[in-house]
Amino acid sequence: MSSSLTKNTVIIVAETPIMNPSEIIPYQNLSVKYSVFLNTLLFLNWVEILSEDKEHFSIIALLNEKDKEYLPKYFLPPDAATLFYHESHLPEISEYLFKKKADINSKTIILFYNSIGFKLNDISRALNLIQTDEPSIVIGKSSRDRIVFICSSGVDKELVDPLFVTKRKNAEYLNAISSKDIFIHTLDGFLSINDFEDIKKLYIELSKKESLSYCSPKMHESFNDLFIEYKELLDV
Repeated sequence: MSSSLTKNTVIIVAETPIMNPSEIIPYQNLSVKYSVFLNTLLFLNWVEILSEDKEHFSIIALLNEKDKEYLPKYFLPPDAATLFYHESHLPEISEYLFKKKADINSKTIILFYNSIGFKLNDISRALNLIQTDEPSIVIGKSSRDRIVFICSSGVDKELVDPLFVTKRKNAEYLNAISSKDIFIHTLDGFLSINDFEDIKKLYIELSKKESLSYCSPKMHESFNDLFIEYKELLDV
């Protein structure tokens, strides 16, 4: 029992509904059906990566309550916790997380489901940068300056809530936490899939051999099913 308390926590977050076809915001050029499909693949890719090292991570899925009836039965591993939030509570999401986390003092990564491009080694690197003897945070960001994850010790309301208030815009987030005496590490070069331009980048990145380090052959096949459907637009 005690070993589970020493696990680091990874929280996979969807800021909006991602599976309910009546509630999702479809991606530009994609149908509702394929937008749900892409959301599902991005989320499942994270589940697969984290499941490779599940003895070191407790997984929490943080999803919009409008997805509750649309969550596939075997979407998450049996030992993962699922937390549904009401949209109006998102700016104060730390309250939800305080109730759910087994060990508030473990290191915590909050990552956004629509990100891709980092692997277990990057997660380990982020965790290793958090030292117990100095207040610190690791920010992972995309080439378009969107935050794709933060890593910190425990759940700090003053670090977590501004993430959602600033809509993950890195410059605005840094300004929001500027009053805190904290050491900030930044890792970049990751992808955040928010529009069709990002889907084009995803298409290019997944064609590279090195993408196998963060997207398995099985997941590649599933992404290819999507890419084939929109190949004419993606090849432009």
